Amino acid sequence: MKLFVNSVKHIDFHWHKEVEIIYVLQGSVDIYLDQKEYTLNADDVIVVNSMSVHKIARTTQDNVLLTLQFGPEWLSNAFIACNSAAHTDQESQMYQIKQNLAQMVWEINKKASGYQSYTMGILQTLCGCLQRYFYAGVHPTEEEGSREYDYKRLNRVLTYVDQHYSEKITLQAMAAREHLSLHYFSHFFTDKIGIPFQKYLTLIRLEKAQAELAGGDKSITQIALDCGFANVKLFNKYFKEKYGYTPGAYREASLIREPDRPDRKPLTYEESSSGDYYEMDTLNAMGSLYRYLGPRTDSQQKTMDSSTHQTAERQLIEIKADHASTPYDQHWNVITTAGRAVEGLREDWRQQLSEMIGRIPFQYIRFHGLFNDEMMVYSEDMDGNPAYNWAYVDKLYDYLLELGIRPFVELSFMPSQLARSGETVFWWRGNISPPADQSKWNALVREFIRHCLNRYGADEVKRWYFEVWNEPDLLGVCWAGSKEEYFRFYESTVRTIKSIMPELKTGGPAMGYGSLWNDTWAEEFMNFCEERKVPLDFFSFHIYSEYPRTKLEKELLTQIMPPSYYKESLDRLKQKISVPAFRELELLITEWNFSLYDRNLLHDTMFMGPFVIHQAMNTLGLAHALAFWSFTDVFEESVVPSSPFYGGFGLISRDGLKKPSYYAFELLQKLGDELLGIGEGYVVTRSQNGSIQLLFYHYVHVDQLFASGDWSELSSLNRYDVFEKKGNRVFDVTLDQLSGSYKCTRYQLDQKHGSVFDEWVRMGAPESLTDEEKMYLHGRSGPDIETQIVHGDSWQCEIILPPHGVMMITLERQY
Repeated sequence: MKLFVNSVKHIDFHWHKEVEIIYVLQGSVDIYLDQKEYTLNADDVIVVNSMSVHKIARTTQDNVLLTLQFGPEWLSNAFIACNSAAHTDQESQMYQIKQNLAQMVWEINKKASGYQSYTMGILQTLCGCLQRYFYAGVHPTEEEGSREYDYKRLNRVLTYVDQHYSEKITLQAMAAREHLSLHYFSHFFTDKIGIPFQKYLTLIRLEKAQAELAGGDKSITQIALDCGFANVKLFNKYFKEKYGYTPGAYREASLIREPDRPDRKPLTYEESSSGDYYEMDTLNAMGSLYRYLGPRTDSQQKTMDSSTHQTAERQLIEIKADHASTPYDQHWNVITTAGRAVEGLREDWRQQLSEMIGRIPFQYIRFHGLFNDEMMVYSEDMDGNPAYNWAYVDKLYDYLLELGIRPFVELSFMPSQLARSGETVFWWRGNISPPADQSKWNALVREFIRHCLNRYGADEVKRWYFEVWNEPDLLGVCWAGSKEEYFRFYESTVRTIKSIMPELKTGGPAMGYGSLWNDTWAEEFMNFCEERKVPLDFFSFHIYSEYPRTKLEKELLTQIMPPSYYKESLDRLKQKISVPAFRELELLITEWNFSLYDRNLLHDTMFMGPFVIHQAMNTLGLAHALAFWSFTDVFEESVVPSSPFYGGFGLISRDGLKKPSYYAFELLQKLGDELLGIGEGYVVTRSQNGSIQLLFYHYVHVDQLFASGDWSELSSLNRYDVFEKKGNRVFDVTLDQLSGSYKCTRYQLDQKHGSVFDEWVRMGAPESLTDEEKMYLHGRSGPDIETQIVHGDSWQCEIILPPHGVMMITLERQY
């Protein structure tokens, strides 16, 4: 069997041995079947029997279809008459068919244990329902014997028409080609297709003409002749009969008409004058079908959610505490990030950063907009003479250095008085234009560098990073110039910095990951730097889970890639930037998160805990730094919603509530500096004092439906139905070669223990939090902690993790 979701523009007359059930999720389609024409609208279902000749065409609406195909033996070769567009009196029976389809889609997408067997069982139930309520006799092929030769003949005729429609084709000529009498061929064709041959030929010619009218600039007369019509008058007559327009009116309308996209929501940064940033294009198609699943009883829900030891995935881990270990670099806590510079002047932003740095001592912080107009760093007098003002920059940098965290300096965006043009990005309108005068930009950078050196000292500033711009490969989005202009802009900027102090670390380009998979931007940048001997101390890029489609793929929905995508992207990038002149190049991921959409509701959930840990472990040794975007929801790239949990990027909500992603970093921080063991779902480390740390996580990926762009199951309160259904994960752990006593501390984090979003839902999901409610949620967030003293030379433990669960165990030497 095959079960898939698709959209149809046009499928010519065809047939196949498989039975096909089509359910219209959205929009409508025209279907020619069994010599009749029907229009199927949303929620309609139809059965196409084995070897039934049929054709499907798009109406004026877009469409999303669910299609199920299976062998005719499932129906014992019965002929089924099931068509909700024609049989409106069988509503209850149709309901059962739709319910079976919904159950099959659910099972296949969730991939719970035994889902294959469940799905095949549902298919058998569905076929039983079809035979009981929609049986229309024995299939004609059974009564009349094999007609395989007839279908081969029909295929030859249709192929010939498709290839020669522009020529003169007569019924008599076609009959002669098949060595049949005129009378027999005419009845044969009408019997199989449902319309006379001449009408079919006209239909094909009209369809070819329609495509040329919408997509070309030929004259209407030329199109008529090229498509086989005797004259324009006849073409106009037939075209208006079918489409309701004359060819001229149709062409005019097609130039201005946008195709309908039913219930599809483009999640874009509409506030930006440059258009979308990274466009998120999703739909809610499957919701129309999933309503037939009906509400589940408590017992049914428990059956779906239950995971016993017998069905759980078990994993045996044996570690020797005195075994040789491997040093490793903790790349996840080198850099943290925030939205833009001016937010760092706010008290709530500072409180959150200060509290986080006290628990997770990041070394650097990166943000956009250091040179935005709101930071007031640049102005000109009436004569065009520049004036520099570092007051706000000093306030921000003084605070950061006092806190013990260094600036990772992203040189962006363009002060409006320096900009060549007026394009902007984000709600706060960062100007993405190249400078009108490169020398004035260089002067700004030169004065900025000198100011930092004079204020903070060369020893300090030499430890900073200077990154030139943000995602310049996103032309028209974050950079309003050409690729070549950015290369020259980069060269001029870094040479300006190096002219002041060659030891300062300069690099970029903070490349978006779309270019990594879709073009040669990275290679061209590296070749440019090599050929012109342009300094490049580090290469920075960004990565999220969504498939970075190209402009040619506008009709594709947003696609979530598998969890291995991050490592695969790093591997691919390392190959692309392998240039002899830059062998010691540092590789920095200066932005990463699950989704590039700052309203993805999964960002608040327990899912993010294992996600952070999984990607940190999966990319060990591949990059110098892995900078999560971002540390806080005090973040304003687009208008902030009112809900306290709206899917923001941050580790911490705007109310100061710490999400599971935050605690993932806090637990990672507890790991030792030597690697004892690592595998699927766990890592074991050792500290120099002999203490042992074991971190376990149960990562569960989003299901196939959500990954393919259908967000039907996602809502503000219901955010966990979009994942594959997995049982508990069990780790049987044995730790040998211990000596003495250890304090064993267990940290447990899952939906029932410390996930602040889940606590908010259990509280009643108030839209606006009072101070009392914030204090309550703050107290309920974070892992549950248990301690005990363990003795002896061997320690054993069974770790049971639910989906999205995290557990850490530390064993500290006692004296």
